[in-house]
Amino acid sequence: MRENAFKTKDDAKYWPCLLRRLTDFAPEEKKEPFSAGITMKQLKKDVFENIEMILNSRSHPQGAELERYPDLQNSVLGFGLSDFCGKVCSRNDREEIRDCILNQLKWFEPRLAADSIEVEFRKDAGERTSVLEFNIQGRIEVGELSEEIVFVSKLDLETGTSLLQSAQEG
Repeated sequence: MRENAFKTKDDAKYWPCLLRRLTDFAPEEKKEPFSAGITMKQLKKDVFENIEMILNSRSHPQGAELERYPDLQNSVLGFGLSDFCGKVCSRNDREEIRDCILNQLKWFEPRLAADSIEVEFRKDAGERTSVLEFNIQGRIEVGELSEEIVFVSKLDLETGTSLLQSAQEG
């Protein structure tokens, strides 16, 4: 049974990201999958892929640009993390990275309830490594669909790449 999470035009902010909607995975189908209804499994997959894009993208507005045009940070130019290459994983660096990830998820992933999002570094994440491991927890809330999610991520500060997986996978 398919549950339709998108019942009204007001639900448009919960649709999959634009890139996902423009990608035609089934060209033979006449109806677009996101408008035909969505299951929790599909929704979780799309949220996962969007978080993965956020973690592997770099935000471009910086310094003087933000002082003159503060709204740039909330535009597509602000999508992604700041460039953390060269950070040394001190406590302050980890807090800065965590805050950046939290802000990105709250702004660019509206299908997660903002008050439910948590980013916690794993206990085994030492200060002398260039790879940070952390959990991302939250609650997907779209229409009548609601479910807790937990993802595990590794962010390599030297290369700027992030690997994301569902906590159930490992």
